[in-house]
Amino acid sequence: MSTHKTSPPLPVKRATACESCHKRKVRCDLNLHESTRECCSNCRDSQTPCLPHTRKRRRVDSETDASPLPVEVKKARPLTDGDGPGTPAQQASYLGRSDYLTAHLDIDEDDATHYRGPGLRAGAFHPFEARIRRNVSSLEIPRGTLRQSLLRNFLHWCRPWMPLVSEADLERLDAKNQDTLLVTAMLVAGSIVSSTPEVVDHGRRCYQRAKVLFYTNAEQNHLYTIMATIFLQWLNPSGPEHVSIDNSSFWLRTSVALAHQMGLHREPDPRMAEAKLRRRIWWTLVSRDNLIATSHGRPRAVNAEDSNVRPLRVEDFEGGDDDALLFMQFVQITSILGDMTEHYRRGTLSDRKKIDLENSLRGWLNAVPSSLRLYRPETGTETKTNRLTEYNFKFRQLHVLYFTALIILFRHDNKDDPPAPVSLLAASFISGIFEEYLTHEDIPHLSVTSIFYLMVAALLQLSYQRFPSLAAHRNEEIDIMRLSLDGLKKRFPSAIGAERVVNQMMKQSTTVSDTPQSIQMMLTPEEAEFFAPFGPELCRQWGSTFDPRAAAPARMGDFTGVGTVNVNPNANANGILTSAMVGRGHQQEPQVIAASTGEVAGPVRSDSMWDNGGALLLSQDDEDTLFSSERTLDTVGRWWWADWVPEADLDFFSKSL
Repeated sequence: MSTHKTSPPLPVKRATACESCHKRKVRCDLNLHESTRECCSNCRDSQTPCLPHTRKRRRVDSETDASPLPVEVKKARPLTDGDGPGTPAQQASYLGRSDYLTAHLDIDEDDATHYRGPGLRAGAFHPFEARIRRNVSSLEIPRGTLRQSLLRNFLHWCRPWMPLVSEADLERLDAKNQDTLLVTAMLVAGSIVSSTPEVVDHGRRCYQRAKVLFYTNAEQNHLYTIMATIFLQWLNPSGPEHVSIDNSSFWLRTSVALAHQMGLHREPDPRMAEAKLRRRIWWTLVSRDNLIATSHGRPRAVNAEDSNVRPLRVEDFEGGDDDALLFMQFVQITSILGDMTEHYRRGTLSDRKKIDLENSLRGWLNAVPSSLRLYRPETGTETKTNRLTEYNFKFRQLHVLYFTALIILFRHDNKDDPPAPVSLLAASFISGIFEEYLTHEDIPHLSVTSIFYLMVAALLQLSYQRFPSLAAHRNEEIDIMRLSLDGLKKRFPSAIGAERVVNQMMKQSTTVSDTPQSIQMMLTPEEAEFFAPFGPELCRQWGSTFDPRAAAPARMGDFTGVGTVNVNPNANANGILTSAMVGRGHQQEPQVIAASTGEVAGPVRSDSMWDNGGALLLSQDDEDTLFSSERTLDTVGRWWWADWVPEADLDFFSKSL
């Protein structure tokens, strides 16, 4: 007696789209909300029912049951230890072309990935690549205590701004005693922020090794590859003035290209094991992109409109991460700075957008947690005062970004106007913070973008040298800038270009006549909000704005001996130079109404520009550096020079560039 076996029914394949999106032939994100039983974003926006679409396979004819065709049904294989989130089999490339390609049938992007290309061979390499990797092993990299020291440097100085590897992760990776691409990249970053000059050569060898490992596909975990390219951005062997494939700008765009391939710009499925890491990687790339684009005056590599990754939350970080709040605030302020400079570069900064940026900065300042603030309110006093907190290197770096944004946003377009009070105070704060860096010997631990912050503050300070009434403390602040740039250029050649810019500006400032105007700096109530949580300890110019006694108005007698002065009929009875607030667009800005305006009879001595109780003394080496006959001027960041340089200087710049 023969038994008749009935073929088991073929499984029903559940598609990743809902019925509505399937009919409209648009991409559906229903699978991202499956665990929460929410509808897809398209149905939510259109307020239509969201029903999962099921795609059925063709049924086998019942007449063929007696002799069924051999059908192989693949069963889901349980994950093994070797199938971690980083294995190539689990890392499909992201494709979004179905959003704009229509067809009569479904476009199954998942099915399109079911083939194995030459680049997906796990553990297999071209013989030529394998030979290169064997040769690179001859590059000796740090071992023993030096290796541990570099890794500690990375964790302490670099990781707060790219929190992708924890100390436990590093111990696990380093325990294998394998010089992988990820570990080698961390050694490179650790060598950059080291206080020991002897490790520079070790860092270069590690970098050469990392490049070989990257270009020979030695790392099979694509997330690790992206993380390694992020860490390599700490190295900048050449400045932005020169085209290079070894600087942070190049590695940033490499990181972004890989991130787009992996779909890191899309909100990850919460069920993914590495969902939190993917978010941290993406926002690290966004912050790096904003900083590098701002420092170089170039387009950003990431378009925020293409991403739907939600902002970071504390739960996206590993438990006990003390730098979680710091990094979240860091991402926000870099995004504001990136948006601002992009509007300036494109010429799209309208009054409305400027108001929005001002509100964004106020919102950021108010949202900074008390644990990260520079000052804390002082209790038990009759007047509301703030006291400077204990020195914290990371918190100082965070606020330097804020002050840099203030300088750029409130700069005056008219080169003959005195500096805006907001920009003046912000530049003074940056000077005070860098003075703390020098005192605590933390200059070697700064990132390369600190060069840009220094240059922004230094150019602002040099721009008001022609106003004698603002001469207080300017020599001290400029000296701090020069000392800081001198320390940074020992490890970042791009600081040499910034130093040349500052030196040329100093040279030109000595040829500009003093302006016989006394400036009384005043803040509007709205502008004062930008400094409400701060105090005078880090700002030498604080008294000129917030202490009326420190900025007494000048009188006609103050200009005795200067030269022939034509009296302004609009001057007040006492001949006092006052400031009036005039509206320009939405913003109230100070405009000096000089009681004495006129031509200075005869040139003003250059040393008077530096007279602050004593002339500025320059050594012969300083004079050779500052007043060199070379007329070349590096072009980094010149997108905002023109608004700060007097007209006489623009002729010099146009001949030099």
